[in-house]
Amino acid sequence: MESRIVRIVPHANAKDACSAHGVAAACSRPVADVVLSDAGSDHVEWAVCARWLTENPDARAWLESHPAEAAGLDTV
Repeated sequence: MESRIVRIVPHANAKDACSAHGVAAACSRPVADVVLSDAGSDHVEWAVCARWLTENPDARAWLESHPAEAAGLDTV
């Protein structure tokens, strides 16, 4: 099943662990919520850390093509 990024926004939900790396991972707190659309659902939301945003090629491509949204993220 292929997912595509619909939106990346500053983290605003109650999740306090990175969805990509899990609770026990040594990554930072979530900084963004990534909204995905795929064949199974129109709206899947992930809380992700800054590391995931820089390591994931789809996230990097989305942020490069949406500079205003990228500028609004606290990825430090």
